[in-house]
Amino acid sequence: MFPLSLGDHVVIRFLSAIPVFCVVACLGTGVATDARAESRDERRQRNCAHYQEMSARALASIGEPNLTPEFLKDSNAFIEAGCLSNKPACPSTEADFAFADLMIMMSVSANMGSTFTPFRCPVEEQSRAN
Repeated sequence: MFPLSLGDHVVIRFLSAIPVFCVVACLGTGVATDARAESRDERRQRNCAHYQEMSARALASIGEPNLTPEFLKDSNAFIEAGCLSNKPACPSTEADFAFADLMIMMSVSANMGSTFTPFRCPVEEQSRAN
């Protein structure tokens, strides 16, 4: 399932995060109990706060030193922008991909959807021409 070059410690940390992932996902599925409907901005703010918590747990699981500085900077910039940044966080190493995969799984399980995350790599113009 995981490439051998990823290293046992990263794989073990990734797999050990699955129970945390389940708990975080369950915490994020609460239903609004007051009579008024939640506005789009309120939902985004709630999702962003929840996403920030999930990110901290995923970082603890994967290990911040294992991520590339650029990927980590872009991922954190998304949170600092209130989860509204259009700048992509492009994973480039196996640890970056493990973090992005974990965050996407947690986001989907928390009913935020996979498109909530900033993880994507821009297509270069030269590639489009081919």
